[in-house]
Amino acid sequence: MLTGKQRSYLKGLANKLKPLAQLGKEGISDRFLAQMNDLIEHHELVKVNVLDNSLEDATAAANEVAKALDAEFVQAIGNKFTIYRQSRENPMLEIPGADNTRVKINMMKKNQNASDKERLSKKGGRISKPLSGKKSKLKKLK
Repeated sequence: MLTGKQRSYLKGLANKLKPLAQLGKEGISDRFLAQMNDLIEHHELVKVNVLDNSLEDATAAANEVAKALDAEFVQAIGNKFTIYRQSRENPMLEIPGADNTRVKINMMKKNQNASDKERLSKKGGRISKPLSGKKSKLKKLK
C-alpha cells in the first residue's frame, strides 16, 4: 500500500511519461493483462491511455487492472491512468519511505557487472590502455 508521499513521488515521475499501452473497445482482456504485466515488469511505472471507443472509465479500469496484476493505482487524469508495481526481476525505482533493499542490491550487481566488463570501442574493438608500455613508463619518470 502506497502512502500519500510515495504516491505523490510516483505522480511526479509519471508526469514525464508517455502512455505505453492503450485500452480500446476490447476492454480489459487476458491479452491486455499479459501485455501490462510485461510492461510493469520492465518499467515498474506504466501510463495507459483509455481510448474514446472503450466502454471503460479510466479510474474503474485502473483499479481493475491494478487488482488483477497485484499492482498499485497511482493516479487517473482524464482518459489516462498510471499504475505501479516493483519489478520482481529487476527493481529500479527507489521510492521514499519504502523498503528499497532489493533496489540497492540490484544496483550493486549492475555496477559490479559493469566494472567487470572490458572496455570496448564504438565498433566493438578493445580500447588500449595508454601509458602502459616500457617507453611510456620512461616518459612518466622524466
